[in-house]
Amino acid sequence: MTQSGSSMAERRQLLKEQCITKPPNPSFIEEADFTRFIVIEKLKLVFCFIPKVSCTAWKRVLYSAENQREQVAFNPHRRSLFSWLKDYNVTARKEILKNYYKAMFVREPFARLASAYRDKVNDVWFKRFVIPNKTTEELKKEAAVPFSTFIKSVLLSNATTFPERGYIEDQHWRPYERICPCEIDYDFIGHFENLGEEAPQLLKIIGVDDYVTFPEYHPSKTTSHVIDYYSQLTKDEILQLGRLFELDFKLFGYSFPGPLAEVLKNKTMTADMVFN
Repeated sequence: MTQSGSSMAERRQLLKEQCITKPPNPSFIEEADFTRFIVIEKLKLVFCFIPKVSCTAWKRVLYSAENQREQVAFNPHRRSLFSWLKDYNVTARKEILKNYYKAMFVREPFARLASAYRDKVNDVWFKRFVIPNKTTEELKKEAAVPFSTFIKSVLLSNATTFPERGYIEDQHWRPYERICPCEIDYDFIGHFENLGEEAPQLLKIIGVDDYVTFPEYHPSKTTSHVIDYYSQLTKDEILQLGRLFELDFKLFGYSFPGPLAEVLKNKTMTADMVFN
């Protein structure tokens, strides 16, 4: 059961408790990957966005919040639209992380992975992640790869990049902890499942709700596909995914196997699969 209904204090406490299990890094501020952290100085806000967790909508909303209702009339993913924490020096990063309001949104891990597949399955770069050694023209002609084939590549790559395939962007299925490190003391940890309620809460907290609204929330179209997609996998593969994304489940209060409980129940595990 997801803790989507848990209080913000409980979510923050859970993140801190689970994060303690990570080895400490004295050079965290210098070395951490802050490429997904938007900084809005005017609002004293830091927002860490995670792909496939309404990040496009959030970029549009935050742009309007920073620019007095002005709408993004073009690609909201252009980096020049925002300031980014990675571009500040170490001293400034420390000051910002100490004094600014820090927010993020997460999503049930299996649903996010299914959403990434459903959204990107026909993109050439996605096919290159799954099918190596083919030209762009050849990949354009390739049929959509099955979800099971995609998952094999995710497991093989450990949800990171394949250097020999050109460091294919993996942000859409990179574990949350590698995007928004748990060492950050987030003030607001929203759940995608409660977006309709929690997005307006965040806008009110940062003081822009009188002139900016979050788009009307509609339940993800991916939900109806989750069971179908994961039914293509073996029990071994689902359990391996659970290990790979273990921190995502533990840090943010999602239970494993979550929506896949019935799928797992109906599958058998291969005899040579051993878990510690």
